[in-house]
Amino acid sequence: MESRTFKNKVQEFIRERVISKLQLAYFAVDEQMKVRGASSNLSDYGFPKLDIGKPVDEQIDFMIGMDAKTELDLPVVGSPSGIPISVSLMPDDDQLTVLISNASTATEQRQLLQQAANENELLVEQQKKLMSELEMASQELEQKNRQLEEASRLQTSFISGVSHEFRTPLTSIIGYTNLVKSDLAKMSEEMVPRIAKQDSDDYLSAVQRSSKHLLSLVENLLDHGKLDSDEINIRPKPTDLNELFRDVELLLTPLSTTKDIRFDIELDIPSDFEAIVDDSRLRQCLINLVGNAIKFTDEGGVSLKAKLENESLNVSVSDTGLGISADDLKKIRLPFFQAADTGKVGTGLGLTITERIIEMMGGQLEIESELNVGTCVTFSMPAPLIEPQLAVEQQLSVNLTELRVLLAEDDSDIADLVVMLLEEQGVNVRRVVNGALAVAALQEADFDIVLMDIHMPIMTGYEAIEELNKQGNTTPIIVMSASAVEDDQERAKGLGCAAYLVKPVDVQEILSIASMVIDVN
Repeated sequence: MESRTFKNKVQEFIRERVISKLQLAYFAVDEQMKVRGASSNLSDYGFPKLDIGKPVDEQIDFMIGMDAKTELDLPVVGSPSGIPISVSLMPDDDQLTVLISNASTATEQRQLLQQAANENELLVEQQKKLMSELEMASQELEQKNRQLEEASRLQTSFISGVSHEFRTPLTSIIGYTNLVKSDLAKMSEEMVPRIAKQDSDDYLSAVQRSSKHLLSLVENLLDHGKLDSDEINIRPKPTDLNELFRDVELLLTPLSTTKDIRFDIELDIPSDFEAIVDDSRLRQCLINLVGNAIKFTDEGGVSLKAKLENESLNVSVSDTGLGISADDLKKIRLPFFQAADTGKVGTGLGLTITERIIEMMGGQLEIESELNVGTCVTFSMPAPLIEPQLAVEQQLSVNLTELRVLLAEDDSDIADLVVMLLEEQGVNVRRVVNGALAVAALQEADFDIVLMDIHMPIMTGYEAIEELNKQGNTTPIIVMSASAVEDDQERAKGLGCAAYLVKPVDVQEILSIASMVIDVN
């Protein structure tokens, strides 16, 4: 039934669109050769109006002797009006359609029909060609996507490698600089003259600042790779915001002093509460924003303001620097973009990463700037409050003089530093240089915690942890690695490690985590 309905629609389309345009007359008969329908222009050729349902051979002479299955072309037939006509009989399943046209224009009409057929065939070929090109484009796009995925993987691997290679020596530089400064402060004037002591302290402070700046650049590169794969995690914890902002002031004031510009800081933060924020990420954002402001300011100064109200931290960083044009302001958030003609060097990643981190912490960053006048960057973020005493009560403690630590670290500079810092706290430390020796040491003696590096010769840290898990080890393992890649952290977590510390690490952070995992276990 549906097939017949469709066929009728096609026939109707032919009658209305094709036959009418070619000025053809037609009539149709059923299987009994009775008239089923006819066009109104049959009279143009002198034919009478056909009666529906009556035999056609009684009304049109040239149909005598024909049947519904006859397929025939009559090039020239006389019509009642004397006009020579061409007749085409076209049988179908249940009817015969007869087309009538002026024989004088039949050739032209056939050419039109042939042209239409040729154009249709050309369209079909073009369609096939387009489909082929579309398939090729799809395959090429798929190949490009695979190449982009591989390039992204290689980029992440490269950035991870660069981060690891930088972090390892930076751990030594920062750690030993802190150690020397600490020892220098303990020396009397008899041992070191006051002026020499002050100069040495200034030199060491310069090394510290440069090391921390280099570490922040490494962090920015690594974080940019993480942004593409959504690997940045936010880890809030109780934080003294006043202390955090003062740390930023102490770190960046020397930069403003060198350029002979002001660096003012104005805080409105209650001191009797701590805020639940990711102190490391917040510090990173502040250093990026204030550092940028100082870098692009040659006259005047930079102002950092922070206010904590209704458990929301509101921060603004304003400067009297170069400013940003309206066109550049539209693109300033793009990675690697730097405003034209500034003459300032940098990666162009700081602002992009800062904005993304602030958004991940639940905040929003806004930028207002005027060329040759200055820039003001503001952001707000949630900062739930907690009483400091409550935060202290959450920290567990152990007797450091009884703490036994196994350190697996192949870098001798870092190992010596960690051993020295831990022993200063009264901790008993044994050091091994690879994973195999760590496994053997745990079989020989009991330890409270294990500090395990990842990348070591003979047996890596991961391999050692897997082997210890097979042996039923219950000693808490804290991974201490220069790799900040999320995959490494997730792998360590999957292996049951108690914590994952990224170098350079603070000895107090090690002891704090050790205190918690030992008490828990």
